[in-house]
Amino acid sequence: MLVLCVVSLTTYATPEVPKPVSSIKAKVTTYNVRLGYRNLDGSVTTSVSTESPGFTIYNQESGDDYYAENGPSSFGTFLPYQLPGTINGLPAGTYEFSAERGQGNWTGYGSITVTLSPEMIGADGYVTVYVPIAWVE
Repeated sequence: MLVLCVVSLTTYATPEVPKPVSSIKAKVTTYNVRLGYRNLDGSVTTSVSTESPGFTIYNQESGDDYYAENGPSSFGTFLPYQLPGTINGLPAGTYEFSAERGQGNWTGYGSITVTLSPEMIGADGYVTVYVPIAWVE
């Protein structure tokens, strides 16, 4: 009878240790994205003054919307914004990228659909996406 009590006490004295939450959760892959333009002649640029204040980014899988602002142009430049637009920490997925029209409405932009993948990351850690220019006045 004494042995039975000792065994049952030791069974309850060693609780099971739960696994840490981090080992159960899947790691979310994120990307840093630089945005520029694909010009009408097919050339690409990520460093030009523009009337567009930024880029809209739509995740086609989750329905989430993101926005990337362009920086300000240097003093004395006619167009108020400067490429590149950047967004950091964009979750993996398939996105539609397009540029926002500026006040002057001098340029029309198309859109491009991109599925972000590790192979697209450049040496500087960014994926570069070029939004097409559809027309220019």
